[in-house]
Amino acid sequence: MSAEGKSGMKLWLKLLLAASLALNLAVIGIAAGAAWRFSGKDRHWQRPPSVGAMIFRELDRDTRKALRQQAGGDHGSYFKRRHAEGEAVIAALRSESFDGSALLTMLRGQADARHAFHTSVQEAWVRQLEAMTPEERAAFADRMEERMQRRGKHWHGAGHGRD
Repeated sequence: MSAEGKSGMKLWLKLLLAASLALNLAVIGIAAGAAWRFSGKDRHWQRPPSVGAMIFRELDRDTRKALRQQAGGDHGSYFKRRHAEGEAVIAALRSESFDGSALLTMLRGQADARHAFHTSVQEAWVRQLEAMTPEERAAFADRMEERMQRRGKHWHGAGHGRD
């Protein structure tokens, strides 16, 4: 048979080898990712939750929703307001006539709005605590302490996930 007559490797064999290589790379990637995740290094995602986040999660769903809507102001929702704040900062940064003092004023206004939101959350939470018996508050303190010690492993507890 001449050199021109040889067709080389069959197409189905090439596809099988490519699929095998892809599967091997996927398995290696999963194994490497698992080894890195459970290696004990750089566990920034397992920091204890902030007290503010734990307080917010302890509020009932309707209270959380009302606080978010209140925090949204003219934007309609807290998340839309935060997005608009980010866009305003980016626009200020891209402005040909950058005004540092105007940006600082804007940032202070955004910080004041966040502070007002945090204060509202804290006030609602304290009202909730005031309605508890000493035993209920002690049990609540135990749950908070346990969540902080679990360090990021589903710390928000049953029934208090994101809405």
